[in-house]
This record gives sequence, C-alpha cells and structure tokens, in this order.
Amino acid sequence: MDRSAVHPEVGAAGLVVVVNRDQVLAACAARGLSLERLRLAAGISRPTLQATLRGQRVRPSTAFKLAQALARFPVLKGMAELLEAC
Repeated sequence: MDRSAVHPEVGAAGLVVVVNRDQVLAACAARGLSLERLRLAAGISRPTLQATLRGQRVRPSTAFKLAQALARFPVLKGMAELLEAC
C-alpha cells in the first residue's frame, strides 16, 4: 500500500486511518485473491472489510492486518499484462 496516501487522524475512538480502496482491489487482483480470501487471511470481519472498502475510517491495526495478508501472497507473474488499466 502507498504510504504517501496515509493520513492518520485522531477520532473519538483513537487513531484512525482511511485505506485506499483502489489499491486494495488492485493488490488483490495482482495476486489472484478474492476479497473473501483477503478477509480471511487478514483475520478481519466481513463488516470491517466492507467499511474499509467504503472509505470509512478504521484502526491502523486493520490496515496493518490487510497489508500483512497481502504480503503473504506473491504477485502473480504476468498478471500486470492481463489487467487492463482503468
């Protein structure tokens, strides 16, 4: 995930961040991962993943879990050529 896009804020529940939805989707596509597989690998709930992808503020630990889950799966060779740029 692109660190330059991280803008932490302090909300009522403490430190929160907004995860870049497009980067998560692109990272999943490059690894051949479904969102459900990512969710399971990250150990987060379905509502938490849905909120994250809607651009709602989440705890930094949620973003960290997603990043760690993505890091466990290699980018598939040749996938970039198959994915059409939007």
